[in-house]
Amino acid sequence: MTARPTHETLIESYVLDVTRRLPRRMRNDVAFELRALLGESVRDRAADASRLPDETIALAIVREFGQPEDVAARYHLPGDPIIPPSQTNGFAWASLIGIALQWAGSLPLALSGQLFPNAPESGRIGVWWTSYGLGAFWWPGFLVTVMMAAVWVRRTWPAKPAAWSPAARTDSDRINRATHLLGLALALIGIAIWVLVAWASLTFDTPATRALAFAPDFLATRAPLVLLLWAAGIALLVVLIVEGRWRDLTRKIDMGIKVAAAILLTWFVFGGRIFVTDAADETVRGVLALIVLLVLGQMAFHAWRLRRRIRAPEVPQA
Repeated sequence: MTARPTHETLIESYVLDVTRRLPRRMRNDVAFELRALLGESVRDRAADASRLPDETIALAIVREFGQPEDVAARYHLPGDPIIPPSQTNGFAWASLIGIALQWAGSLPLALSGQLFPNAPESGRIGVWWTSYGLGAFWWPGFLVTVMMAAVWVRRTWPAKPAAWSPAARTDSDRINRATHLLGLALALIGIAIWVLVAWASLTFDTPATRALAFAPDFLATRAPLVLLLWAAGIALLVVLIVEGRWRDLTRKIDMGIKVAAAILLTWFVFGGRIFVTDAADETVRGVLALIVLLVLGQMAFHAWRLRRRIRAPEVPQA
């Protein structure tokens, strides 16, 4: 029995490596077509080189043809991905943020003993990790399940793609003057209320003013900074209303004001008492902590929107 030429054996091995990645119903036809195509390519190249087909030529041909998984994808495209490539970053961030929020909510309670009152102090971390810590990973699994359901819905009831049309508002720098005028009015009302509460608590001695009395240390050190920051924000609003649109400078000033506000409010929360009474102090601290989170979220959103704007490419310095 004549031994099979080595180049044919190599091609056969490559074809089998490709077809094993295909559905069974396609394997035989694809293998027959691919083997004939590669064999012909090997013979043509050998003829051009005035030599007999051999393993070296065959190996070069199959390597040029591509990796087996890539070649298989040409014959049979994979099914709809659970997570579309355009949404992988969003999925990763949603998973990480969901896990972080669950850890941030459960870990302090575990360390303080509120979650596991019977666990020894030295073992609370271990108990938390084997329960709430690892349990937080249910969130990415839930997201994957939702996306699998979405794939099934798209496959079962495919939507007819709509023709593209531009957004109603294409100039992202133009502002809504009515909205900004409302914001200016609210800012002025906020300053008036702030000053009125401080004045009333220092002037009158009633149950209401005592309940809203500011701590002396707060009035002396931190309260003036509120008015300064408020004034900067009002000045920016006036400029925006007059000009009717954002500029690079006003965007940078706005971002600076937001950073200063986040730092200042964080100082309010952790820098000592704001009000004399415990009820007012604890309530306002909780509200300020929520505002800090909202400001940080708004900053992150604006930074993300700025990344989407089309900018001129940077010219490398000579």
